[in-house]
Amino acid sequence: MKKYGEDKHYSEKRPYCRFDIINYLIEKNNYVNYLEVGVRAPQACFNRIIAEHKDGVDPVPLGVGEVNYPITSDDFFEFIKGHDIKYDIIFIDGLHVYEQVKKDIENSLNHLTENGSIVMHDCSPPSEWHQRPESEYTGHGEWNGTTWKAYAELRCTRDDLTMSVLDTDYGVGVIQKGEQKVWETDDYKKCIEYSFLEKNRKDLLNLISCEEFEKIYPNGRFVK
Repeated sequence: MKKYGEDKHYSEKRPYCRFDIINYLIEKNNYVNYLEVGVRAPQACFNRIIAEHKDGVDPVPLGVGEVNYPITSDDFFEFIKGHDIKYDIIFIDGLHVYEQVKKDIENSLNHLTENGSIVMHDCSPPSEWHQRPESEYTGHGEWNGTTWKAYAELRCTRDDLTMSVLDTDYGVGVIQKGEQKVWETDDYKKCIEYSFLEKNRKDLLNLISCEEFEKIYPNGRFVK
């Protein structure tokens, strides 16, 4: 199997894109089983992931063959419900809507190994326009949606996780089981307003640089 950094797609300065971060965690933790929720275009991420076993979920995939579960994430998690199916690392990049992402995270946590990681895309929209409602998205141009709200809610309510967002590629979130001091400055319902994010982005998201990432996750696990 290839090692992280041996693929021509990878940047020399790592980690840079979502797939760099995922492959870094796979190598450092010796992960085997990978799940991608929301594959869409396989060449964007799925095909660049180096893992022994890969499952892809997407109801409308653009590629052929890479998505072995061409269904919605809700249907997928219902399908494996009650079965002892666990993944070492799960990448969430499906429907960029707060309510759906929240469900995807909850379901992913139920099927995550104890030492596993969840990676999320679109956690730090650069402007309010980038997180506009789905009804205003025409299918063209940049759209991060309200993914960040699901992440922020967990920062305010779950002390049994470790969480951070890399300040790259529209914000790449990393969630692992552990412990954190939850964000207690304000009620989480206020924290998921975009104006609040603008004022408190770094602390609310626990936003870190790519250089900080390898120091905070030297062995693929969050270190205080």
